[in-house]
Amino acid sequence: MYIKKYYIIFCFVFIGLYAASQNNSSYLIKNYNINPEDTNKLFLQIDNVNFIKNYEYFGSIAEGYTLLGFNISPTFVYIPDSKIKLRLGGNFLSYYGRENELEASLLASLQYKINPNLHFILGNIYGTLNHKLIGPLLSFERYLNNNVENGIQFIWDSDRIFTDLWLDWEQQIFQDDPFQEKFNVGLSSEFIIFKKSDQYSFSIPFQNLIRHEGGQINSNRNEPLTTIFNNATGLSFSRNIQNKLIHKFNFTAYIVNYQDLSPTKRQMYIDGTASYSTFTLANNNFYFLFGYWYGKQYIAPIGNPIFETYSRTNFYVEEPIRQLITGNFNYQKDILDGINLGIRLETFYDIPGKNFEYAWAVIVVFDKRFFLKEF
Repeated sequence: MYIKKYYIIFCFVFIGLYAASQNNSSYLIKNYNINPEDTNKLFLQIDNVNFIKNYEYFGSIAEGYTLLGFNISPTFVYIPDSKIKLRLGGNFLSYYGRENELEASLLASLQYKINPNLHFILGNIYGTLNHKLIGPLLSFERYLNNNVENGIQFIWDSDRIFTDLWLDWEQQIFQDDPFQEKFNVGLSSEFIIFKKSDQYSFSIPFQNLIRHEGGQINSNRNEPLTTIFNNATGLSFSRNIQNKLIHKFNFTAYIVNYQDLSPTKRQMYIDGTASYSTFTLANNNFYFLFGYWYGKQYIAPIGNPIFETYSRTNFYVEEPIRQLITGNFNYQKDILDGINLGIRLETFYDIPGKNFEYAWAVIVVFDKRFFLKEF
């Protein structure tokens, strides 16, 4: 069994080292900019993600499973002014083998460019990976199967500062509904404190996420409110390298926190802390991340569950202190214009339990805009 695991890792690394393509993460991030040249034009935007992700988890905290399906969003995009973008469309999620359970959502948004650096979005916001949160706060899997976020968003993007402030309203309630409302509030920022041309830079990432479940008008008003706060603050150093194989490396050290802000405490722990250090090597087609995670009584409701110190599926199973060595490999190839192939491999070594776990994914992304009409 262990020979098979290491053989899979070797194959992924070998493929990534000898393939060529464009930037390794750009195909996963949605472009929110408004191009003045598109004023008075109507477009059809097609976003499609086909994926298979397999989790080989063998420990007591997180269980293994497989996701296989697709996510498609056809959207009409109209730009009536150089500062305004309107979007209207739908999102459809389906898992292979359960095609009769198609999940459909309506997408609609208004985006206003307040000034050259500040964007305001109301409706369907730019979510999941666009927030630039680390995995212990927001799981990568949400990009595949929970990619629709609706609410309010402010994005500030300048040479030295990136800030994303948003409200994602997951579940609305009306009078006497039998369930609670759910929403997430987030603030993700990065401040460049020193930069020397395009050679190297020091920055401070600052990430916050609040998960709330509650309400006052649902039928089961005796169900306690839940409010969970997660934070990650760190220091990051990046340097560009003129090398055929490696173009950039980055080192980031985070202090991560968890706190239960609920009036009635129901979590296994009231608060917790963690440290997360990562070292990344990248070029135009791949990046490799090596990291170390030390968590004490850490909980994150929508983060990657493998970083938590208790099990979401096995009741009363806990590891109050969790130490992991992580190794993530990501590879991207631009197959055709607007079609990208991505391969991901995530490895986790549980130091106290001496347990090796991993997950791999193959993702094909279609991202294409078609001109329809000019007014």
